[in-house]
Amino acid sequence: MRIGELSRLTGIAPSAIRYYEERDMFSPGQILRSPSGYRDYTPAARQRLELILAGREAGLSLSRMRTQMTNWNTMDDSTRADLMEDQRQRLDDQIAALTRSRDIVAAVAAELRRRG
Repeated sequence: MRIGELSRLTGIAPSAIRYYEERDMFSPGQILRSPSGYRDYTPAARQRLELILAGREAGLSLSRMRTQMTNWNTMDDSTRADLMEDQRQRLDDQIAALTRSRDIVAAVAAELRRRG
């Protein structure tokens, strides 16, 4: 399928699809070239994009996803679970930092209201 169709199916802009390709997020054979030079995205490319979206929603960076996707098929489930637990801890740390920031903003707003 061409990039426009893949974009419509996944909701990902063509520019983002090209960006992911430039960052080596696809495996060999997931994007082919037609004789006229157009990209031809396979069903596996669509699955990879859906996996990238899920990873982004889980807070994974592209570099971590690229490494994990490259090695995923050679990992056992215990190693995969360790990776997911590591990401969960990163998210917990981010939530704690955001909660502290929100508390500071709320305290400053309360002080300003008290004075004003």
